[in-house]
Amino acid sequence: MRVWIQRFIAVLFGLIISLLLLELLLRLAFNFLPYTMQAILRPVHRHPFTNELLLPEPIWHADDAYQLITRPNVDNELHYPDPRIGFHISTKNWLDPDSQVGFRVPDVGWEPQWPVDAVVVGDSFTFCYTEYEDCWVRQLETEHGLSVVNLGLVATGSLSRRNVLNTFGLPYEPRFVIWQWYGNDFNDDYGMIREEVPETAVSTSISPLLNWLDQNSAVFHLTATILGRFATEDDLKPYTRFQNQYYTSEDGVEIGFGQPYILEAFDLTLEKNQRGLAETEAVLLSVNERLAAEHIPWIVLLVPSKEEVYAKWTEPQLGTIQLGKLAQGRQEMHTFCQAQGLACLDTTAVLREAAERGESVYYREDTHLAPRGNEILSTAVWQYLLQEQLIEE
Repeated sequence: MRVWIQRFIAVLFGLIISLLLLELLLRLAFNFLPYTMQAILRPVHRHPFTNELLLPEPIWHADDAYQLITRPNVDNELHYPDPRIGFHISTKNWLDPDSQVGFRVPDVGWEPQWPVDAVVVGDSFTFCYTEYEDCWVRQLETEHGLSVVNLGLVATGSLSRRNVLNTFGLPYEPRFVIWQWYGNDFNDDYGMIREEVPETAVSTSISPLLNWLDQNSAVFHLTATILGRFATEDDLKPYTRFQNQYYTSEDGVEIGFGQPYILEAFDLTLEKNQRGLAETEAVLLSVNERLAAEHIPWIVLLVPSKEEVYAKWTEPQLGTIQLGKLAQGRQEMHTFCQAQGLACLDTTAVLREAAERGESVYYREDTHLAPRGNEILSTAVWQYLLQEQLIEE
């Protein structure tokens, strides 16, 4: 009996040591873990004696009027909207310091330069997933001398954009407006208009010990999530929907693509995206009417998906039909702009040319423009503004 007890204690001790080593390894190797694991471990505390998380708590949260807003008065903080990309963020609402909405600025001391040439509204491609000096909006100021107010908010569509423009943009009395569009705008607009579905009550009551372990142990939280112990959504869908399904490393180009979210959000064969398309078009017509009444010109800036820009490499795996679905929304916007006489700038060709020259236009893992892609976008916008005679060189 004594030998059995000794063996049991030895096995238990070995198991505890192994779990502690695994806990330590997960934390030390966090930056090298696959994206899905990083996303799952985001809410775990850095260590048991702090509320600091392994990744900083996002500064974005839902809002009824503006969809997803950024907290104001953030001062040069490092954030990870995507665990694979981090950058410093400063936010401010110069127009309304008491507002719950903050917008990206070079630093918290920023003030607009009068008169304001342009206000820019858009989603994360306007907010920019880069250091701010690399953002195309910022480069319109630093490289081309324009006075620009950046009103981009991540994960938002046209309804949010119109509300932002009317409330925070037009009071600046800009000479013109830049309205950035991306292929998931229809899906985002549907998210604003859909009817609320009553949620089924789910019991989340757990013991204080398990709750402590869930917050402080990477091993426990990861295991519990994978097993679905505390999951409030189906399996690991919240984590895998932003995981690339395909990779290519041909001709020196290394990119991941085909995230389930992108394929679904761009798909106009889905009724929800069709409803969002109709809403987007109605919003653009109302914005056009409002700006025309105030004699403010505007342009619609079309930003393509990574898959379209890297079509030479993505089509063999995605297939022609799937790639066509990703392009359909942008093509619909072309048709709409032509029918309504709107000035639309499609940047697909210029970004694709750079990609085919081997330039890193988009991030390898993420769907957003890398610094070089932002630089190309800034130049394309500047040249278009000159062409449309909205500015003088």
